[in-house]
Amino acid sequence: MTPGNPADEEQQNQSADSALAQRLAQAEAVISGTVTAITAAPAKRPPFLSQHDPDWWQATVAVESVEKGNVAGKTATIFFANSSDVAWYKAPKLAKGDHGVWLLQNKDSFGKPTPGPAVIDPLDSRPVSELPKARTLLKKK
Repeated sequence: MTPGNPADEEQQNQSADSALAQRLAQAEAVISGTVTAITAAPAKRPPFLSQHDPDWWQATVAVESVEKGNVAGKTATIFFANSSDVAWYKAPKLAKGDHGVWLLQNKDSFGKPTPGPAVIDPLDSRPVSELPKARTLLKKK
């Protein structure tokens, strides 16, 4: 790869779009909106934690648009791994005021069910400026 080479940059962009398209395809739902609150998720597990516990938290999102799936109402609850453990440090950490596009998954990176619609992978949390790109990639599938 040569720095500044347009062909290399185009290949990188296509690869990134392909990865995003794959995440969009496997998402249970895709929404845009603003995080209005975050709280620790109610514990639904035994009191002993595994070494790689995700430490689930939940964000309340004021939904602006639903691009895929069914989201009832004007708010949605999104789960995210608040852990900084090696298994979860790359997972998106949501904060009050975040404005974005979220690709909601129903299984974590290990194939285990999440407590609800969740953002697991860095590609699952996108800036709202990428909404047009997400819409375009969703239409191509």
